[in-house]
Amino acid sequence: MSRRSWWLLALCIAALALAASANSISNGYAYDDVYLLVKSPRMHSFAGWWREFGHTYWPEAAGGDGYRPLTIIAFRAQWAIGGGAPIVFHAVNIVLHTITSVVFFWLASGILPLAAAWIVAALYAVHPVHVEAFANVVGQSELWVALLICVAMGLYVHGRVAGPITRKRWVAIGVVYGIGLLFKEHAVVLPALLILAEATVAPDRAPLNQRLLRMRLPLLVLTVVALGYMWARSVVVVAGLSGFQPYIVFQALNLSTSDRILTMIGAAPNWLRLFLWPARLMTEYAPPYIDVAQGPSVAQLPGLLVLLGVLGLMIACWRRSPATSFGIGWIVVTLLPASNFIVPAGFIIAERTLLLPSVGAMIAVGSVIPWLYARLERRRALQYAAAAALVALIGLGFARSSTRAPAWRDNDSLFRQAVKDSPESYRAHFMLGVHLFENRRKTEGEKHYREALKLFPYDPMMALALAEEYRSAGMCQPAIPLYRWLFTLEPNSSRGRIGFADCLLLTYQLDEAREEALKSIRAGGRVKSARAIIDAAKRAKESMGRRADGDTLASVAPAARSR
Repeated sequence: MSRRSWWLLALCIAALALAASANSISNGYAYDDVYLLVKSPRMHSFAGWWREFGHTYWPEAAGGDGYRPLTIIAFRAQWAIGGGAPIVFHAVNIVLHTITSVVFFWLASGILPLAAAWIVAALYAVHPVHVEAFANVVGQSELWVALLICVAMGLYVHGRVAGPITRKRWVAIGVVYGIGLLFKEHAVVLPALLILAEATVAPDRAPLNQRLLRMRLPLLVLTVVALGYMWARSVVVVAGLSGFQPYIVFQALNLSTSDRILTMIGAAPNWLRLFLWPARLMTEYAPPYIDVAQGPSVAQLPGLLVLLGVLGLMIACWRRSPATSFGIGWIVVTLLPASNFIVPAGFIIAERTLLLPSVGAMIAVGSVIPWLYARLERRRALQYAAAAALVALIGLGFARSSTRAPAWRDNDSLFRQAVKDSPESYRAHFMLGVHLFENRRKTEGEKHYREALKLFPYDPMMALALAEEYRSAGMCQPAIPLYRWLFTLEPNSSRGRIGFADCLLLTYQLDEAREEALKSIRAGGRVKSARAIIDAAKRAKESMGRRADGDTLASVAPAARSR
């Protein structure tokens, strides 16, 4: 095929990707966008951008997790260009998704026949599971990594078609790798993908061990690059190997490593569904929709069968259909960092993290196309039916993507849609409740808080949040049981102690108010506020001893409220 024809096919892929993502251009800021961009002063100026190499991804006030300096620099540049207008961020996301779809076509054309490569690239371009990455601003790090990993793998795969990888290509792959790591830590998987490609789709009949020996020096250099990144991150971030705090559910239940892995085995069918038939999309994959394991159970059996079946298929196809094994292996390798199998992540499943693994899923699907074509070659009616099914599938992907993107327009749209998508997920109700309280729709917000607590009564942040809302509204009677619940879940926590002591003071439970204030001091809480409560309780008790009326308490209690 001529170069011009190839670019015409690539242009069609770009048009599909652009059409599927274009209506996200009108989205505003939603979910993490608000905390990372809108409420973070460092994002609002491009001055001193180089200091981001010494800062965490999330600001200290929001946990100080992660190390993605190039992502933050890119965000700061986009904020400066558009004066904070979200259209700039969304335009960049759309462009990145479009370019990545074309680069994926280029990568796939080095592994599959051209027609099959075009089909899988078209499916990738309109795949609904990608919406969370391109319709939400913070998904941009996923888009950068997907683009850079596809570029690096394309350089390798097409280079191997021509023979051994040249030094220039290795240098280019190394540079792309280093840049990818600074956009998001999940780029670390590139060396494993290179080995996988060599073991499966590289057109070389030499024994694998000899080929891997030829790769040892470049792989060593890539390993040094990865270790350099990990060292830099360890200097800046103190949140453990993953760089992020574990998911709140894992913390709340004090989940063991084995139970965390069992939980993810049970959740595995969701991955398969999202890759192959993503009709139902969700922002909150949380209990009780996701069953949290408390030891082995029959609930994990479907997931175990899915995992064993997929891995078995990869092994069975290793020689018969190397592209299939490569695609499945790509899924496994790229899912691992965010899968909770190795280290705990900040979620159970997040659709945006499936952007890169979906590359492997589409290649695995594409590997079936030559086999299918060979069986339909002399059956024209079936060929027409297959072509019609393909057009319908691409159309369905486009329709689902374009209708899903507006859900990310703003927090009100997103959190309300989340409850519709997953009414059995406690986090969906919790986040909507938080949003409603922030916007003074307290009666409706209380309803969703209560529903979240009913669905999953183990998240201390929910008990604390609702208790604090009640207290700030002067409703200490319903707040006190929630504070007690909070300290049942977190006996040694300082969070909420001052608020609890304040409510106890205002409801004349003076001895307990003093005790909670002391506990706050012992737990590292605010000493000044705690002493104010202790003093107020002491004065109130003395006044009550002199048979003072209730107004006396009202006159001394405000001192305890200064924060």
